[in-house]
Amino acid sequence: MSLTVWLENRWIQIHRIDGREVRAVLELVEQDLADCAIVELSLDRRLGIAYNASLQLALLALAVAGYRPGRDRHHELALDSLKFTVDLDAGTVATLQTIRRKRNIGQYERPGSASEKEALEARRLAVELRSRVLAWLREHHPELHPR
Repeated sequence: MSLTVWLENRWIQIHRIDGREVRAVLELVEQDLADCAIVELSLDRRLGIAYNASLQLALLALAVAGYRPGRDRHHELALDSLKFTVDLDAGTVATLQTIRRKRNIGQYERPGSASEKEALEARRLAVELRSRVLAWLREHHPELHPR
């Protein structure tokens, strides 16, 4: 599979992004990473905020690659696209998908279901993903790297 096949299947659409938008997304990610470290927040919220940071980074990388997800499975596809954009390993993508599902449970079905360990892992992965995306931008799209 590739992003070209995804485009043919209409799972993604052509999209363009500029440096201003890249900086805005990275500012949002920084705010999310700060907020998910606030221990006074519920564990569900902390996990959800960390997840949002990872999601925004995935969407950013996909946009820089020239695409955005279609309407269906938006979050799932954004996370899976990390395999193609920043060459993220399948195991880490699977862990991000597990966090996505856990976030949905905590937000929509069973509030209070996230553990401290899960919230910390979600934040750790988001921090690592930020570093990965920034390095990828620096190497492959230096004109969009925020310097």
